[in-house]
Formats: sequence, C-alpha cells, structure tokens
Amino acid sequence: MRRTDMRAILAMVVVAVTMAACDGQKKDVKDTVFGSQIQMKDKARAVENTLRQGAEKNREAIESSEKPSEPEQK
Repeated sequence: MRRTDMRAILAMVVVAVTMAACDGQKKDVKDTVFGSQIQMKDKARAVENTLRQGAEKNREAIESSEKPSEPEQK
C-alpha cells in the first residue's frame, strides 16, 4: 500500500470512531462532568449582581447626602 492509501484509511477510521462516539442525544450541560463548575459560575454571577446593586445603592445614598437639602438664600 502506498502512503496516501494508508492516510486515507486512517482518516476514515478517525471519522468513523468520532461518529460512533456521538450518540446523537443532546444532554443538558448540568448533567455532565461540568455541572458543578457551571453551578459555581452561576453562583458567582448572582453574588456579583448583588454586589453591583449594593454599590449602586451606596452611590445613590452618597449623591443624595451631598446635595443641599435647602436652596441657598442670598
């Protein structure tokens, strides 16, 4: 056999094994080995959103406290 024939056979075997490994069913990512990592990422996003909301409230409180309550009289 020539080298090109061997390469073609090898390529066909790789494609066949890859296709056989795919069962065609799409699984939810949370049901895979990455489920715990995805849960941690979601939890971190929730904490980040909570911190952003708190920072925004603090900014608003500071801005409202810096404004004079009564207009200055001349």
